[in-house]
Amino acid sequence: MKTLLRLLAVLALSTLSAGTSLTSGALAVFTDGSGVGASSFAAGALQPPSSVTATSGTSIILSWNTAPSLNGAGYHILRSATSGGPYSQVGLVTPATANSFTDSPSAGTYYYVVRSYFQNWDSSNTTQVSAAVTANTGYRSCTAYAAVTTGSGDNNGYQVNPANACANDGAFAEDTNSGTSTTLSCTDTGKDRHLFYDNAFTIPAGSTINGMEIRLDAFVNNAAASPSMCVELSWNGGSSWTAAKSTTTLTNTETTYILGTPADTWGRSWAVGDFTNANFRLRITDVASNNNRDFRLDWVAVKVTYTLP
Repeated sequence: MKTLLRLLAVLALSTLSAGTSLTSGALAVFTDGSGVGASSFAAGALQPPSSVTATSGTSIILSWNTAPSLNGAGYHILRSATSGGPYSQVGLVTPATANSFTDSPSAGTYYYVVRSYFQNWDSSNTTQVSAAVTANTGYRSCTAYAAVTTGSGDNNGYQVNPANACANDGAFAEDTNSGTSTTLSCTDTGKDRHLFYDNAFTIPAGSTINGMEIRLDAFVNNAAASPSMCVELSWNGGSSWTAAKSTTTLTNTETTYILGTPADTWGRSWAVGDFTNANFRLRITDVASNNNRDFRLDWVAVKVTYTLP
């Protein structure tokens, strides 16, 4: 009976790949279909992929170099919320030439290993890699606003219905006949400016700030004279400001402009405390080479992307 069992084991291994020669002592452990139990193959029989990487974001992207011997049918993707496991299978990728997988769990940090598989056989694990699924605040409207009344053009900002910029409802704030200079500089003191703030962000303590996106739903009465809006951000109540980012040329049709990305920190390192109502400020500067431009702002909103602690 023992001899028969040994013969069956050898025959099973021989089906992995025609012409594959196993070295003396090459062994494998037969696992269940989940592919999450302990398993291993000797080198050259069923090898795991190499150089696995994991990229954080709204989803996690795993990439690897394919297994050096393509004896397998594909790859099992295993994930854990704890470094070192235990792991659970969350994906199956085929064929053996495939080299990536996208995972979309809830926000948090996750740990991965990858295995080659053939039928019910799994290779050993790759080296563990980790990445995080980021969270975000969604676009947050302002609840407070104020014109900048010194060194800012005619010093009245959006003098018509400024509260309209704090809601996405089609009603707009308006800066009429904007500014007193005709340069196209975001920092020129002849340009009208307005502050928008009190966004009531809720970001868990200890989170890592990854980036900010500013949404402007805006237009002008006349698209000539290169009209645009510049945005700066403050983390200390307006004492200091980031470098400005500018929209493309505005048109006379309301358009959504997004400044920044989920991975753009606007040139500095941010802390959760920078986003309190007392600290965070957004400043818009209206720029054109003609002072007869009327700038219209339907909505200004801020989205913060972060990684949970």
